Amino acid sequence: MDLKGVFSGTLTTPLISDESIPVFAQTEYGAIEGFIHKADDGTVANIFLGIPYAKPPIEELRFERPVVPEPWNKILETKQFRNSCIPYSYTYVKKKHQFSEDCLYINVIAPSKASENPDGYPILIFIHGGGFYMGDVTGSGYDKITKNFASRGLITVTVPYRLGIYGFMSLGTKEDPGNIGLWDQIAALKFIKSNAIYFGGNPNNLIVWGQSAGSASVDLLTLSPHSRNLFDKAIEGSAVASCRFAESQPSTELTKEIAFLMGCNSTNPSDIKAFLKAQTWQNILDVSSTICVKDPLLPNFYAFGPRYDHDFFDGKTIEQLIQEAPKKSLIVGLMSLEGAGFTGTQTCKFCKPNNVTILGLLGKSASELAKYSAENVTDAICQYANEATVGPEYQEIQDDIINYFIFHNAPTNPNSSFYIQKNAELFSDLMFSQQILYETDLKVEAGWPIYFYVWNYMSATVQNTLPAAKGAWHSAELMYVFDKVTQPQNVLGPEEIKIQKYYCDAFAQFAYSGSPTTFENKFPKYDLINRRSLWIEPTLSIKLNFMEERRNFWRQHTEKFNFNILRGRTRSQIINGDPLDG
Repeated sequence: MDLKGVFSGTLTTPLISDESIPVFAQTEYGAIEGFIHKADDGTVANIFLGIPYAKPPIEELRFERPVVPEPWNKILETKQFRNSCIPYSYTYVKKKHQFSEDCLYINVIAPSKASENPDGYPILIFIHGGGFYMGDVTGSGYDKITKNFASRGLITVTVPYRLGIYGFMSLGTKEDPGNIGLWDQIAALKFIKSNAIYFGGNPNNLIVWGQSAGSASVDLLTLSPHSRNLFDKAIEGSAVASCRFAESQPSTELTKEIAFLMGCNSTNPSDIKAFLKAQTWQNILDVSSTICVKDPLLPNFYAFGPRYDHDFFDGKTIEQLIQEAPKKSLIVGLMSLEGAGFTGTQTCKFCKPNNVTILGLLGKSASELAKYSAENVTDAICQYANEATVGPEYQEIQDDIINYFIFHNAPTNPNSSFYIQKNAELFSDLMFSQQILYETDLKVEAGWPIYFYVWNYMSATVQNTLPAAKGAWHSAELMYVFDKVTQPQNVLGPEEIKIQKYYCDAFAQFAYSGSPTTFENKFPKYDLINRRSLWIEPTLSIKLNFMEERRNFWRQHTEKFNFNILRGRTRSQIINGDPLDG
């Protein structure tokens, strides 16, 4: 059945809000059947859920780079989300989600009306977050995407990729250097680009967008010689490639440790890989669930992640790749207090039992928070910068950070709220903010056109659950654009709807023109003189030199010491990269 051109001209079904009525498209591998969705604002979209972009990575294809899918002869039904990729720990295996190694399926949400532009619609490609060890695209849904993006003439594609050991297993060799999950993302980009016309899209106007680990992935995709020419623009929210959680994870060591704990007695890389291929995913999960990365900043973090190999990264550092990569237009942004959700500052009921924070990293109760003091922040700093982690300079590193975050600009009688805020700022800097600012400066200096935003809004119902740390925290923006509600107290009232409109208008304008400036939203280009950023709040504003004082502190701090605590690496590791693959 040849359905080529369905979306470049005429629909095969009437525009009826009935998900039982099919809509068809052709791909290079075969025909697919989706359905029509009409949102409550009247926007109509063609929905295709679960389109295979690679062969199932099972059995002999486990721990291998993705392989193009086999063609199919019959019409493939694509009306339901497929299984999510297996996370690193049973902690994230929820009964309401189905998990499988067979998980490499994209989802397409496209305007039902054909584009008036013969080139087709821009395509927004979303890569989810989750620290490279959890996360999926089912929570993105398709209703808000229809209202937010299809209504603005954008096709949206959501992309899953392998996680944890399945996506980032490494044996430190040329044969198995790692980064399989990043190769999954490349395979998805190639599939989308070559099949764009069948969904009414423009293959020469692909915008890759990610949040958190998805944003770090997008940053990596803009840099790698294997991916940087597959798309045209990018949107990076709340992480970059050099963020500590994305740059310094011991994927090779963890792979070998899991194999050893499962009973593999060989140290030969080929034997280890064969052994792990022979295990059930449940048995691997049993063991991987018990192993956390040995990083004091992330004590409960199940860390597999990107590895700076000599293939995906061509043996080069981030700084070198920024200089040589094509200078794409970027939107880069962060939340005004990324770390508030990680540092024991919440007492909200929806977090976890006994008021533990979302990721349970510190988990202070309401009574403990009321007593929060300089001692608590000092303990956190000494934990983050212990001798085993940062080396012989640990005492000097600790003192430098303590002097700034506890004593610098402190009020005469600081209370618990002051110290909670400082701890949230510290964690924000160590995990997200400072490396985002660092890379943004590097790229602008190298000639990248960048538009920078700071999301500084939490709805009152959510902000009231944060008794001390004030600011927008990591992932708070997602419920504005996707179906999943990350904070049950959050509601889209008049103020939230204004912000939602600002955000989505900027994305659409950026997709079409390369600049996010709209009539309502004067989004300035970032420069190294004023470092102008758009602050996303009910009343938009432009601010200069965001976080300048903290930025200067960290610049001076990292110049003083051999160990860069923002990246979890020594100066020589940053300059020279990882050792050669064996």
